[in-house]
Amino acid sequence: MLNLEYFQSLFAQESTEIRCRQVLDEVSPELNRLFERFIEQTGISLGKEYYIRNYDMTLSTTYHDSRNPTYAEKKKNSDIGRKYFVGLYRKVDEKEYNIFTLELNGLSKMILIHTELSILPFWAWVKNDEINRVLESIPSQFEIFTGWKEKDIIPKNELISFVKGCVKSRKRPWFQVGRSLPLEGQIDEHTVVNHLFEVWEYLSLFRTYLNDEINTSKRANEALRSLASARSIKETELLGREYNLEITSLEDYKSNGKRQAFHLYDSDQLVTKGFLYYFEHHEKFSPFQTIMVQIEGHNHIFTNVREILGHGTKQWWITKSFTTHNLDNHKVMSEAMGLLNEHGIEAKGNEYRVGSFDNESRLFIEGNDQLKKNFIDAALLFAHASRKLELPSEERSEPMVDQDTEPELSEDLEPNFRIEVIFQSIFDSQFTFSKGIIRDLHLNLTALDDKHFVLLSGISGTGKTQLCRLYANAVYGLEYESENSYFTIIPVRPDWTDASALFGYYSSFEKRYVKTEFLEVILNALKEREKPHFILLDEMNLARVEYYLSDYLSAVESRKEIPLHQDNLITDIPKKLLIPPNVYLMGTINVDETTHTISDKVLDRAFVMTLSDVDFETFWDKADQELKILLEREFLLIKKLHNILLEFDLHFGYRTMNEMLQKLYANLQFPDEFQMDSLEALDRVISEKVLTKIRGDERVSDMLGKIEEWLKENLSSSSISLQHVERMQKELEYYGATQFWR
Repeated sequence: MLNLEYFQSLFAQESTEIRCRQVLDEVSPELNRLFERFIEQTGISLGKEYYIRNYDMTLSTTYHDSRNPTYAEKKKNSDIGRKYFVGLYRKVDEKEYNIFTLELNGLSKMILIHTELSILPFWAWVKNDEINRVLESIPSQFEIFTGWKEKDIIPKNELISFVKGCVKSRKRPWFQVGRSLPLEGQIDEHTVVNHLFEVWEYLSLFRTYLNDEINTSKRANEALRSLASARSIKETELLGREYNLEITSLEDYKSNGKRQAFHLYDSDQLVTKGFLYYFEHHEKFSPFQTIMVQIEGHNHIFTNVREILGHGTKQWWITKSFTTHNLDNHKVMSEAMGLLNEHGIEAKGNEYRVGSFDNESRLFIEGNDQLKKNFIDAALLFAHASRKLELPSEERSEPMVDQDTEPELSEDLEPNFRIEVIFQSIFDSQFTFSKGIIRDLHLNLTALDDKHFVLLSGISGTGKTQLCRLYANAVYGLEYESENSYFTIIPVRPDWTDASALFGYYSSFEKRYVKTEFLEVILNALKEREKPHFILLDEMNLARVEYYLSDYLSAVESRKEIPLHQDNLITDIPKKLLIPPNVYLMGTINVDETTHTISDKVLDRAFVMTLSDVDFETFWDKADQELKILLEREFLLIKKLHNILLEFDLHFGYRTMNEMLQKLYANLQFPDEFQMDSLEALDRVISEKVLTKIRGDERVSDMLGKIEEWLKENLSSSSISLQHVERMQKELEYYGATQFWR
């Protein structure tokens, strides 16, 4: 007999330490014994694919952490240990799926017997019109729960709209399908086992649909991996011109996919760079395994891999659409499909065929390389036809007229300011920013409802501009490389002396208003008040900020309009301009002899962030694998040199490190007779990228001494860098000051 009242008292224990220990000692043995008895009687064979997992590891870890003074305070108010579960799981392609679970939930005071699954299967069933059949497989007396603490019940007739709402808002809840019993009184062990068998039998058809979905995902992922593995394509011919093609190694991309960059070269000149994305699911547009091809920040191909699964040989036909603004999209489609046919890719109407898949052998009939080449060629030709990329062609005489800034996917961009979504997007990029920096920028931009102004300062090369772009794109669910029509970078010029640099001016000579890019963004923000518009003023203290920005700051602070002109004949520009609250202004500042200090008037109205710390460990973790293999020694040496400079606050940022490594890597790609010795190459990049910024008085004396010692220890006595350092030391001793430049 199980005493449920007693179990509930254990879950309600206030002390995390005591609660976890008692649940481990008293609840765990009882439930595991019952569940193992049930599994044994079902005849399920446990092994690598099917296995039992429970809550013990989490409880044990939390118990020990709560006894550790370092973590005890954080665990004090934890809800861990307020429930206990044991379940049957299936492992497919290193992914774990819950098949059946017995859970005692002290938070909702329920016994739950269920199958737990993420939103993805439900989203897939909605997308492929199988959801009604799946819902019919769930008995009427069973329920669909969601929520970790408080369990909400989703009525069957509301599930479709609930799932669609989660997809739109990018929420990804988990669901439990089964039945519940009250966690109260006492219950006979035999009764619990009978309930397990009852729910197991009633959910038999639902599990069949779930396992079918798991197996389909597995086959689609296998097709993705086989296509991703192809890297031997070295060249292609487009519009009668031969190009070299380079495909990089596969890299992790976010938590739901991988990507590969590809580079198109005309001789040694890079023409364009694109990306192949292999998604297990696209978090915004599709629950299915997806291939996406992106060029110049535009998505030109987006297709569901499941189209080729089934029986026999399946032809991979993909539907294409164009959404350019200033071009005739019908003509663009006609030209694009004509180009595909000319290049051996069958096309008709608005569809084209990239290849065929044999479902028996699970192989692409044309081979992985040819299929991948068809994807890349098609995307390049689509970019050419839509004027996103101008490939050399004798036939094209029209100039490029439209720079469409909308994503190729026809869905409108929807903003999302949820910190977890923004953090994951930035963290998954190739750039290195800590959680603290991302969180701080988010708070600085969003803490005030009607004023959004952030200044980012710090040493050059720490990614100030990249962070601003990453953040704005993350809000709209875009990758870093994607064009974002709601993010504008405006370089500040030293000759900006008044507000006309931002808001334009009325020309009495031309009888018209001369607009600026900044003014265009404000006018667009007024038209689309539901969309945040991001502006980055790059190197904004090249001019005196209070001169050109004072009108803007005053208008935001007072919520008053800015007067622009008095001409009644001008209809496209208002006489007065209000700064709407959906404008987010960011600015990067550097401090050197070419810049101006920021006045208190500006500082009082901004959040100021400093990005001077660099995390080269994380930077190195994200570096290309091939580069890491070849340049690990050089990286460690440069990092030691960086640490010397760090003592004196004269260190360098990610850009300098990256550019040095890229030059060293490029040197290793030369034939042997042209390669520099590795130490000679290292010597040159140090003299070219690090030493050039050294200047000062006797305060740099100790630093030069340490750099000299490092150079003698790691480079030759005749190194160029050592010669520069010794010369600067002599100048310092003689003149009392020195610099790299003579």
